[in-house]
Amino acid sequence: MARPTASDGPDPDLLRRLGEFQRRVRQLSAPRRIEAVVPARAPLSGPHADIMARLRRQSLELADSLEQALTDLNDGSRLTYVGPAGEAREDMRATIQLFAPDEEIKKQPWFEGVKQGNQTNPSQAERLRFVVQSRGGDHRQAAEAVDMIDARIGRLGRNVYQRASAALHADNQRQEVRKLIGWVFAVLDEVLPE
Repeated sequence: MARPTASDGPDPDLLRRLGEFQRRVRQLSAPRRIEAVVPARAPLSGPHADIMARLRRQSLELADSLEQALTDLNDGSRLTYVGPAGEAREDMRATIQLFAPDEEIKKQPWFEGVKQGNQTNPSQAERLRFVVQSRGGDHRQAAEAVDMIDARIGRLGRNVYQRASAALHADNQRQEVRKLIGWVFAVLDEVLPE
């Protein structure tokens, strides 16, 4: 097969290969669109969905906060799950405070409070006791759950600093936070009105 001469025109094979090369170069230099990975939240069980709906009726912000913790919990790319645990705990604390007005707690015969500056304010345990008792529940059981949640979240945070590689224990953290959020739902069930 004879090579075409200049008078025959450009080599069709050369043009084809040049076109392929140009397409590849353009693909490499074209701005890449990076899709954000939005982790899906697993469907809530019936009782948890009910608690979430009750929370949403009381405060959209608190419900969104708990929703964010659940979404973060299902993000398998996280190196640590301390953030979702902390967010769920703070959501629980804020919900308790929502139903525990300081002045009402201070009227209770068991009120001792915590000295903060020149004021004595209700402790978190007193707030929880007030809310759960006003709903007719056993405040000791709810207080034990809150204490357990605080202790486990503290341990979770310490473990992040004690371990060399967060990636190696992220799954263990994730399982622990999943359990903690279950306890948060149990406390919210005691606190939220039906």
